[in-house]
Parts: sequence; structure tokens; C-alpha cells
Amino acid sequence: MGMGMETANKLTRILESGFSALIIIGLFVTASSAGAATLNVVGGQLLGASGVNVGGNLYDVDFIDGRCTVLFDGCDSPVDFAFADPGSATVASQALLDQVFLDGVSGSFDSIPNLTNGCTAGFACNALTPFATDGSTVTLAVARNNSGATADYTTFTTLSTSGSVSAVGTQVYAVWTPVPEPGTGLLMGLGLLGMAVQTRRRA
Repeated sequence: MGMGMETANKLTRILESGFSALIIIGLFVTASSAGAATLNVVGGQLLGASGVNVGGNLYDVDFIDGRCTVLFDGCDSPVDFAFADPGSATVASQALLDQVFLDGVSGSFDSIPNLTNGCTAGFACNALTPFATDGSTVTLAVARNNSGATADYTTFTTLSTSGSVSAVGTQVYAVWTPVPEPGTGLLMGLGLLGMAVQTRRRA
């Protein structure tokens, strides 16, 4: 009887320590997800980034040349875009300037705009984030990444939905993908484990 109680107490302590470890892991995952964006660099070219924080939500972004109709599911409805209003599209564009177009160990992506995929002009790169369309014209927020001492900024522009930016050395589309909320499954698992520990202790 005494041995059974001692074994149960040991199991409870193990579960409790495991529960604490999972809490620490969960906090680490949550903190990591709120950190800096991870740049996607291949052969010295900036292809995009993952984990870009846009107003508290995380997105992956790819810089791709082409036509809006091809890149954004026809480019004929606001639901084709990750952002559907000028405010959120501007916040996304500013996030590119603050978190992605930076000089660092991976490359001088702020000072040398043509290191960004799709941009061939050395003086500037306009990353285009679409947010509105009437089917023939698309309205976009622009993250203007300038070289040298010229300040970067955000603005707006319009383009033909069927026109390609491939031949324009200063323009490239920013294709955004929302990142699923991190840790949802982990938090559920922690809750179930906590319930199991409490039930074991009561037993």
C-alpha cells in the first residue's frame, strides 16, 4: 500500500515537471513567433521573408514578378488579397521597410534595392501590395525602398490588372500569406495535461 502511494507521488511529480517544461516550451514558441522576420535569401537575392509582423499578425511574403491576374487568383475581387483596405496594406508595406528591406549579414537589401528579386533598378525597388480592384485596375500600397541617403516611404499607385511588372525594373509584387496562429495545438495539449495532473493528484 505504501509502495503504491509512493509510486503515485513519483508519477505526479513527473507529470508536474513535464507540465512545467511544456509551459516553458510554449512560452518560448510564442516569444519566438513574435521575433524578427526570417529573410529568404538565395544566391544573394532576397526572395521574400517569413514571420513578418503586420499589426500583430504574422505573414510570409514572396517577391514575384508577373501579372496581378495570375498572381492573385484573377485579381477581380478584394478577397483575392491578403489585405482589403488601404490602412492594413500600408501597415504591411511599412513592415517590409522595417523588417525585410534591411542591411545585415544576409545582404545589403536596404542600400542595394536590386538585390530584391524582381527589381533590377539600382536606385529603388517598389514592393506592391494590392488591396482593391474593379477587375481592370488594381490599387496597391507601395513600399518604396530607396538606395543611398534617400528616405524610404509608403505610398499608393494603380496598375492594369493584366499588365506585367516584369519589364519594370523598379516594381515587384509582394505576395502575402497569413501564418496560422502559433501554439494552438500546443496550448490545447497543455490544458489536457494540466487536467490530467489535477485529476491524478485528487486521486
